[in-house]
Amino acid sequence: MTATGAAVLAVTLAVVTVTDLRRRIIPNRVVLTAGSAGLILAFSEGPASLGVAVFCAALVAGPMLAVALVRPEGMGMGDVKLAALIGLFMGWQAWPALLAGLALGAMAGVLISLGTRTRPSQIALPLAPFLAAGAIPVLLATLKPLQ
Repeated sequence: MTATGAAVLAVTLAVVTVTDLRRRIIPNRVVLTAGSAGLILAFSEGPASLGVAVFCAALVAGPMLAVALVRPEGMGMGDVKLAALIGLFMGWQAWPALLAGLALGAMAGVLISLGTRTRPSQIALPLAPFLAAGAIPVLLATLKPLQ
């Protein structure tokens, strides 16, 4: 991933995290704008890069879409689109990022459940902050040094 792509993704993750925490929504306008930028950046690297980016976006978003369709109260479509965006920018590295983010979200849910003595299925947390928390360390680890 290029430094420009990393910057676009990092800013997007920051914006959607704040918005999701405040309003419990991931704005389509932000995700679609960043997605357009990601497609342009991938295309500028060549047709093969564009193909991999789109494939990874679909591959990452697919399981999350299935979960959102089966249990819409558990995950919103904004989370699915954000996962696709992470896949678009991060490619194959999106998997460890999303798994880390989902694990962090699950741990937070369990800890809140234990602290409030509420069933885990009754805990509703915004997912974007956890997906961002999983993506940022992987993003930083995969950046190429400036030359």
